[in-house]
Amino acid sequence: SLAEALHDVLKEDMQSDDRESEQDTKGEKAPAISIVDPQPGLFQQHYRLVSRYALWLWAAEFQFFDAPRRALLAHRIFARLVRRQLNALLDTVKPDLILTTYPFLTYEVMRVLERRSSTAPLVSLFSDANGVHASWLTERRVTAAFATTHENYEQALATGFAPERLHLVGWPVRAQFSQAFQSGRDAQTEKLIQLNLAANRFTVFLQGGSEGAAHVERTIENVLAARAVQGDLQVILATGTNRALHERYKNVHNLATLSYTKEIATYMAAADVIMGKAGPNMLFESVMLGKPFIATAYIPGQEQANLPFIQRHGLGWVALQPEDQYSLLNTLIRNPDQLSAMAATINTYRQWNVEANKRIVPLIRSLILSAVAM
Repeated sequence: SLAEALHDVLKEDMQSDDRESEQDTKGEKAPAISIVDPQPGLFQQHYRLVSRYALWLWAAEFQFFDAPRRALLAHRIFARLVRRQLNALLDTVKPDLILTTYPFLTYEVMRVLERRSSTAPLVSLFSDANGVHASWLTERRVTAAFATTHENYEQALATGFAPERLHLVGWPVRAQFSQAFQSGRDAQTEKLIQLNLAANRFTVFLQGGSEGAAHVERTIENVLAARAVQGDLQVILATGTNRALHERYKNVHNLATLSYTKEIATYMAAADVIMGKAGPNMLFESVMLGKPFIATAYIPGQEQANLPFIQRHGLGWVALQPEDQYSLLNTLIRNPDQLSAMAATINTYRQWNVEANKRIVPLIRSLILSAVAM
């Protein structure tokens, strides 16, 4: 997740400071990073249910509130629902800085900070790639807004964000993905052998998903239906916590099922391409591994805009229909030059993203120091 990615970025910086100044920090409070979600559990349950069984409802909700006035109305309602949790959280954590990756913890947090006369900086980090939902653009008085792509940077400027508060920082990705990128081909071969897969066969990493979001089970069947799966193609199927999915496919030839693991980067790095629904986190994880991404599904509204983003920047392909998936996989197996050409454009974006990410820590340091000086 974005929160975990930011945790990795900041933790690495803090550990570096610890090594440099152990003597100077004796008796002082050790810096800490807390990842918290103050939302009522009902909202998380709602997402799981509608993403699996009622995508039409999710799309309708997303589109209805994707307008300035309706987004503000939603913020005002949600602010009342989470006010108590936010106050309790601030009493417990006493943060020096708050960084939110969720649009409905922008306006809501700002109102609580104002009532408390708190000077803690509030930073929002946009979690939509190809432009953001209107709910991200309601609260423009955050201390700083971190844009993750050129697209949402330009959108925020056009909507009235002050240029001095808006910073283009790229899309943060968990440290394990940078480490896996640097591990080399030998490590990837070892991982394939560990999974009882061939080291020289075209490999697809297919994200099955723990919750069955966007009906990705259909994509699994589409890939398996391609006869190449019995010969020229093999699959690493990430089933997450979905035990039924794991049991259903665990004995399929040329397929390795992968249960939930937090250390997933090395498995993705072992593949030639990554397939799955067009969620931005998985897309950018693929980019940071230098792997082409094949979008096979999307959550309507929320992820649909990621499809042209993938095509515009040359980060992979969009193949939503079974026949398109068959055709694309067969083409890539028989014409590796297409894979190499896509890898080149991915590397260009990857290098830009790495450089942009380097702005995050200095910006956060500066914001904390400015708040302390007030």
